[in-house]
Amino acid sequence: MIDHFRMLFDYEKWANRRALEAVREASEKGPTVRLFAHILAAQEVWLTRLAKLDSSHLAIWPPTTIDECVVRLEHLDGVIDKYLDGLDEEGLEEEIDYTNQTGAEYRQTPLEILTHLGFHSQHHRGQIALQLRQLGQEPAVTDFIAFRRE
Repeated sequence: MIDHFRMLFDYEKWANRRALEAVREASEKGPTVRLFAHILAAQEVWLTRLAKLDSSHLAIWPPTTIDECVVRLEHLDGVIDKYLDGLDEEGLEEEIDYTNQTGAEYRQTPLEILTHLGFHSQHHRGQIALQLRQLGQEPAVTDFIAFRRE
């Protein structure tokens, strides 16, 4: 499973970079920067929880610029790599208690959290692609199979 998650997050990094570049190149951006900032904010929140730290103070929809997204993406990619490097198969099932941004308490495993992160980002990259198309811009191809073909 660890190798599977390494592949998933290699794809995640690839797709995020392609989506971010499409947003940067778009002459009209609409809500795409806000959506991309949310992808990164959610990654930060979940990675903080995986580190067993309090994430309840982190904004899920932070106001940010495209240039700030570039910096955050680089940082978070390194955090993800470091986390995966320290993870073993048994650690995937270790439950983590956390409090979300509204104060609700939950317990999830890294297996669930890492899976969620991949689906969550893909969902919002799809929204970004739709928004760019509606604005007459060209979205990035971020399909998993395109990643595997490269």
